[in-house]
Amino acid sequence: MIERTWSEARRLESWPPPSLSQAIATAGSGDAAPSFVARQPIYDRALDVYAYELLFRTDDVDHADVRDEEAATAGTVVTTFADIGLDALVGGRAGFVNATREFVMRGFVTLLPAGRVTLELRRTEALDPAVLTELRRLAQLGYTIALDDFVMRPDSIGLLEVAHYVKLDAQAFTRDQLTDQVTQLQPHKVKLIAAKIEDHRTFDFCKEVGFDYFQGYFFCQPRTVAGRGIPANRLTQMRLMAVLQDPHCELEELDRAISNDLGVSFRLLRWINSAYFSLPRKVSSVREALMLLGVRNVRSWALLMTLAGIDDQPSELIRTAMVRAKMCELVAQSLGRPDPAAHFTVGLFSVVDAFMNMRMTDVLAELPLSPEVAAALLDHSGPLGEVLAWVLTYERAHFECLAPSPQADAMLRDAYVVALRFADQAEAGGSAA
Repeated sequence: MIERTWSEARRLESWPPPSLSQAIATAGSGDAAPSFVARQPIYDRALDVYAYELLFRTDDVDHADVRDEEAATAGTVVTTFADIGLDALVGGRAGFVNATREFVMRGFVTLLPAGRVTLELRRTEALDPAVLTELRRLAQLGYTIALDDFVMRPDSIGLLEVAHYVKLDAQAFTRDQLTDQVTQLQPHKVKLIAAKIEDHRTFDFCKEVGFDYFQGYFFCQPRTVAGRGIPANRLTQMRLMAVLQDPHCELEELDRAISNDLGVSFRLLRWINSAYFSLPRKVSSVREALMLLGVRNVRSWALLMTLAGIDDQPSELIRTAMVRAKMCELVAQSLGRPDPAAHFTVGLFSVVDAFMNMRMTDVLAELPLSPEVAAALLDHSGPLGEVLAWVLTYERAHFECLAPSPQADAMLRDAYVVALRFADQAEAGGSAA
């Protein structure tokens, strides 16, 4: 009864999904592997996720070939809307989809739902008079337009009449140049997106000069790394995580550790009693949760709750931790690797430095992690580190670094999608509880 209840509660975690099984079954037939698709958050000024850019790649794409770019964009539409579904990738948020000149001019845009998708086109392609005319027509139909790799020049004025967003590469300008670009753009009715932000210092600067939205992996980095030792406001969480990650921790000790932290125990029980789990009765204590769901599952959720309770961090950070943890676990299961729970921990703790605002080496010095887990987190070494490296490579959409294989492609893509659903719906269940 308990096992059946837990299986029903974790309905999104079914593994392997049918598409993986089909890919493995037909791998020898020469069928092409599924296309890769990933998402990257776009934040507002409060560091809440405003939208997601969909990052996509088909096999063997030569990006110098325009026809291949058109095929890649068309593949994005097919993969996202027919195979996976837009909601599974972006939830209720908007999705930015890269489009090419040919994709726009051949009428493929109307395959996308107006109001849900923003077309992202390079500035140089939008300068084509025929493309600009078509973009005006699409805007009248309710489509929003974003211009990528934007530079404010005299020939850019006409583009700003149709664009809703312009995206500037924060690494392509000096600070003075970036400030000048923003100053020239501010009189126009467009929202400004700063892209390729890799650290908090750049984010702070872009926010100060007037950008509206921000994109990059800066949120996964610790804001401050000076000094050694645990910040006072992080000590309680660190001590609790030390207990929770210990695979030899007995039920009594686990119950006591969680129950003694009122914030974590409250969030844990609220989450477990949410619609996400759909348990047959209300769980009123940590011990009851341990008996009903099992030590391993409660330990994993309590670790998530501990990280989620850390203040002054963007919500996307806990979502990223959940996606990485679940994807590592699912890949380990698919490969028949021992101890999927350790893979879950590695994925979860891969952002612990950002949560704690400490260097990873300092975090590892304070947490009694196993040597295998520590090595995976520090330099991605060992079997655990190998899986984590694959997950991070996929997350960053560095698909060209992944060895092409129908089985591997399907495994990674499907693990990613299941992990997204796990994180997004688990978070929705917790916040609605």
